[in-house]
Amino acid sequence: MSVEAFALSFFDPERDLYGTARSGATLLFQGRQPAVHADGPAVAEDGVGWRAELADRLSLRLEPVSAEVELDGVTARICRVSGRVHGTEVDCLGTFSITAVAPRWEELQALRSISALVDEGNGLLALARRAHDAPGHGHEEVRAGLFLDGELHQVEEARISTVYDGGGRQRSAGLELWLPGEEYPRRGSGQVIAGSSFELDTIQVHAAVFRWRIDGREGIGAYELMVRVVPPVAA
Repeated sequence: MSVEAFALSFFDPERDLYGTARSGATLLFQGRQPAVHADGPAVAEDGVGWRAELADRLSLRLEPVSAEVELDGVTARICRVSGRVHGTEVDCLGTFSITAVAPRWEELQALRSISALVDEGNGLLALARRAHDAPGHGHEEVRAGLFLDGELHQVEEARISTVYDGGGRQRSAGLELWLPGEEYPRRGSGQVIAGSSFELDTIQVHAAVFRWRIDGREGIGAYELMVRVVPPVAA
């Protein structure tokens, strides 16, 4: 069965290959060099996982290794990813998500998603929505799930602080994650290693590969920022 409202990513630091894809767009990185493709891969269910194919650019199988995380209308999983990208074999971690409730962009300023993957049993998946009438960056609804030794912990409160460049692209980030019953937050930080920007209709996408550090452990993943572009009013 085909899957329509999906997003997938993979991160292979050993081969310096990274990517993110959804219906209508694919972004692949070879090192820091991005390549944006106007087509998304064809994605179909394959046993307990999924298979993604895009012409001669990628052929991947994504096998879930974590429980589902419910992120306000989006169901996300950490996956083991294997296959080929531009003819090169990859074997790494990644993510796969299915959107059940599409974002209502007339009500939103921005949508950001974060993945920070340490290994198959440890990582963070988060989604933040900023409403149209929110006064600023710190006023967001954040949903997050933290995996610790294979066990999913729902994050009670999450804060994402971000440093941007002059073009509004995310350069670094800090995380504070409060788990139920814990007095102090667990902390993380991340730094961009590759990034690119493109537009999908009236949405500007800033997609970046981040190297993360969560509770003292090294990880890799993504920080994707989607911003609504308001067209100018005709004079």
